[in-house]
Amino acid sequence: MKKIFGMVLLFLFILLSGCSGLRERLLAPPDEMEIPKGSLMATCEKEDIVYKYVYQNDGVYLYYIDDELQNEEALDLIQEQAYLHMESVANYLDDEYGIGACTIEDYVDSDE
Repeated sequence: MKKIFGMVLLFLFILLSGCSGLRERLLAPPDEMEIPKGSLMATCEKEDIVYKYVYQNDGVYLYYIDDELQNEEALDLIQEQAYLHMESVANYLDDEYGIGACTIEDYVDSDE
């Protein structure tokens, strides 16, 4: 009985310690981000530079400057600004570019 109990404890220790790699795989972020259906795309111009945002509510999924996709760090900064504007990308855009200055349309994924 002690042997079985010891083996069960050892198995649980290995499983919970993450040695098997299962824990890391379960907790890992997804490889690809999916843009939710119903997202919007805002096109804004400021000082002859065109900015595009693909967003929904308080989440920004893609951010372009002059049709060049920006990296994760730039996206995180925009996301933080949206959060600080009452958790709304629309409020951030109105504050950054002026009310009604951006063209808002439904986002259509080019893969569809």
